[in-house]
Amino acid sequence: MRTHPTPDCSLVFPPHPAWVRAAREIVRTLLLASRRTDLTDTAVALTSEAVTNAVNACGAKDCDIPVALFAEWTDTGQLRVLVHDGAAGMPVCREKVSPEDESGRGLNLIANGADAWGVCAHGPGPGKATWFELGRPRKSPLGCTECDTLRDARRKAVADGDEEQITDATIAVRQHFRSAHILPAATR
Repeated sequence: MRTHPTPDCSLVFPPHPAWVRAAREIVRTLLLASRRTDLTDTAVALTSEAVTNAVNACGAKDCDIPVALFAEWTDTGQLRVLVHDGAAGMPVCREKVSPEDESGRGLNLIANGADAWGVCAHGPGPGKATWFELGRPRKSPLGCTECDTLRDARRKAVADGDEEQITDATIAVRQHFRSAHILPAATR
C-alpha cells in the first residue's frame, strides 16, 4: 500500500550538462510536495551525481540517446531515483580519488549517501541505469540501539565528507553487527 501523497515523476532529456539542474529540481519538488524535505539535501546531491555520470558517459561515448530520470516511492515509503543513459559500458566506482582529480567521486558519493544503490544493464540495447534509495526507517530491524547509534554516526561522517571518519564508522558498524548479531546467532 502506498503511503505517500504525490505521484511518481519522470523526466527525459538530452545528454547535456544543462539538464542536471532540472533533474535536481524535479526531485526537490517531489520531496517538497511529499512533505519529505528531510531527504532533500541527500536526494538532490545524489541525483546530481547520477545524472552527471550519465551525461558524461554519453559525452565520452558520443551517444545522443536521451537520459531518463525516474523518481518514485516504493511500497515501503522509500524514495527510489533511477537514471538511465544509452551509453555503452558500466560505470566504475573508483577506490581512490586524489584531491587534484576533477571527477571520479560520483559513485562513491552515491554508495556512501544512499540506503541502497546499484547499477544495472537490463533491457534492450546499450546503456545502463544507476539507481539509489533513501528513507529507510532509522530504527534497526533487530531493535538494537547500538546499531542505530553506529549507523547515525556513519551518516554524520558521510554528511561531513570526512573519508577517515566514514571508513572508521563503516568498520565500527560492521564489527558491531558481526560480534553482536552474526557470531551469537552462529553459536546457537
